[in-house]
Amino acid sequence: MSLDLSVDLQGQVMVITGAGRGIGKEIAKMATFRGARVVLLEINQETLSKTVAEIKELGGDAQGFQIDLGNESDIVATLSKIESEYGKVDILVNNAIAVGSEALLDTTTAEWDLTMRIVVTAPFLCIRQLLPGMIASGSGNIINMGTVNALAMIGSDAYSVAKAGIHAMTRSVAVRYGPDGIRCNTVVPGSIATETWNERVKQNPQIFDDLKPWYPIGRVGKPSDIAEAVLYLASSRSEFMTGTEMIVDGGLLAGPAPMFKTMGA
Repeated sequence: MSLDLSVDLQGQVMVITGAGRGIGKEIAKMATFRGARVVLLEINQETLSKTVAEIKELGGDAQGFQIDLGNESDIVATLSKIESEYGKVDILVNNAIAVGSEALLDTTTAEWDLTMRIVVTAPFLCIRQLLPGMIASGSGNIINMGTVNALAMIGSDAYSVAKAGIHAMTRSVAVRYGPDGIRCNTVVPGSIATETWNERVKQNPQIFDDLKPWYPIGRVGKPSDIAEAVLYLASSRSEFMTGTEMIVDGGLLAGPAPMFKTMGA
């Protein structure tokens, strides 16, 4: 186990989905600073190219692949190519999301299907594709991005349902394949200020300030807050952790802060 963070992930091959912006981008950047060889998967070629170039300019080892995570054959072909080129994938971070309408009654079947395909089916396909290679080598580390929405009714109904499936899949993989050297954990973010919030911000520019009272720590999260948790789980420092949910939510789920303050306790 290394205590030198600059080589914490030295030589490790890390595949990150939805890595062109937001949390995925931050994970990729920070992982390269710690010695990882990062492979970014992203549907948007413009953001993908920009992020890969930025990482390389900083001296990081990065390669990007444009991919439609809603397409099984695209996933299989891309991950097969990555395994062939790199030899083995050490770490898989399932980060990509799709979010449609907030309320169940406003959600179309098409929105529901897309959310399920990207949020829960794509991670399943990525895990299924990479597991044999991990098992053959006797080690592998899978990190799934969950959400507080899967643990409490906070909104974005279809997204919340899909993410609950991710939480369950983490436990299944950890227990079933632990004897093969596979670790699998879920990172559980609270509200994180990323581009995903753009539409909400347009409707309410003060939304992050409005959310502050719900967070005992006094703010919503930053992508780096989540990236740090992911990198901890990716490293040997967390080698006895598997099947768990690492909640990184600024205290949101600890209790309803506005109620506490209203009661004057």
